Amino acid sequence: MLPIEPAGGERLYLCAFVGPTGLHTWLALDEHGEPVTDRKRVRDAASIAALVEVAEESADVSLDEEPRVASAAYLDSLGATAQNGEVVGPLQAALPAVEELTRDVELHYRLELT
Repeated sequence: MLPIEPAGGERLYLCAFVGPTGLHTWLALDEHGEPVTDRKRVRDAASIAALVEVAEESADVSLDEEPRVASAAYLDSLGATAQNGEVVGPLQAALPAVEELTRDVELHYRLELT
């Protein structure tokens, strides 16, 4: 489970489940523990989670450090800044992987997205 703040201070929790065949399924919960079914909110959460993972790898962040929240502010703290609204640096090269994770979350979401 990964805590994410995709926009405006909203907190979501992206949960991954692994079935007996190894297939991952996904579910996002809001700050009250309620399942999220809004496609845009789920896509935004998956995108920021993937960007944070890439930025942490690029910055060689130790996963033994205190827990973090995947957010735009955290990305900025890693030096993953944007210019003119466009992602730059190592994150630019990672955009296909970000889109792939986002599609995977949508395709294997545990509930119907609206």
